[in-house]
Parts: sequence; structure tokens; C-alpha cells
Amino acid sequence: MSGKITLITPPDIYENGNLSILFCHLNEKDQEIVSKWLAAKELTNNINFYVYNGEPNITWLFYAMAVSKHKYLDIDSMNNITSTIASYMLSKNEFFYKTDDENLSAIYSHINTNRITQIEQLLERILSDQNI
Repeated sequence: MSGKITLITPPDIYENGNLSILFCHLNEKDQEIVSKWLAAKELTNNINFYVYNGEPNITWLFYAMAVSKHKYLDIDSMNNITSTIASYMLSKNEFFYKTDDENLSAIYSHINTNRITQIEQLLERILSDQNI
């Protein structure tokens, strides 16, 4: 049996018992890396990917954060909405973030120690040990 990936973007909501992951501001390079990484794996379980790219739908973003077991934010690609609530987002369990700005990382490290430097680190950490 092979797994299926369901891509969910605002304003859509999809409820089921699948593992859900939220990606906030996933840049094009990292989107390609995620696609190639998933193509190389043989998924056995279904996964929901909630993808937020700055749409002005804060209610959807809060919903996606609530239903997703793992969450990711590219701090370097944030817009005004996510910039305003970034500290709140990073205070939540299982939130990972990426930034190339060492000064910003030093600040956010007081709130969240789940900094990654490459998207593959996140994928390995949350998907490899799940028998997905």
C-alpha cells in the first residue's frame, strides 16, 4: 500500500485522522527539496500538508496550527501577518523554524530551540521515525 499526500491551502479545511504538518512560507527551493525527498521515500501512510504562504486568512492559519502535529516557519520569508505572530507561533509545541540570520536566531532561541538549518533536517526528524 502506498501513502497519499493531501495538500491543503487556505481557505480549505480537511479533517481526518492522518498526520498533519503545517508549512509556513516554504520557499521555492525548499518546496523542491521536500518534493524530491518525498519522491525518494516510499510512503506507507497518508499525510496532510497544510501550506500557508501569507494569505490574509489568520483564522485558517490558527486552525492549521491547531490540527497539525508538526509545524514549520521560514522566518526569512515571513510577511506582516506571520511576523506579527511569530513569537506566539514558535511558543507552540512541535514548531520548527529556519533562518539564516544568526542575530534573529539568537533572539528566537529563547522561545524555541527547534531551529533547523536545512529543510531535510525537519523531514528526517518528523517523518523518518514515523514509518511513513
